[in-house]
Amino acid sequence: MSIPQMPKHTCPIIDKLKRRIEDAYVMADDPPKNACEESLYNHLAGIAHELLGEAEVLEDIRRANSDLRECAIFWQERAEEFENKLLYAQEQCTP
Repeated sequence: MSIPQMPKHTCPIIDKLKRRIEDAYVMADDPPKNACEESLYNHLAGIAHELLGEAEVLEDIRRANSDLRECAIFWQERAEEFENKLLYAQEQCTP
């Protein structure tokens, strides 16, 4: 089995997504006062624009998390193999 690639660092992506959600929440929480239907529509369109494409960002994070899990499994298996070899070698050296 080849060594799996580490996924990209996702914290900046998570931080950006968090800010976008917070911005949309602020927009939703403060609709225009005495607004006509068109103004409310534009306000909602702004919220939708703020969140546009963010579901795909979550999928990127999901893929990175899956890749990281695969790396962890790979290295855990290698560590167990190494530990077993070390224990075997210690047993061979013990009188």
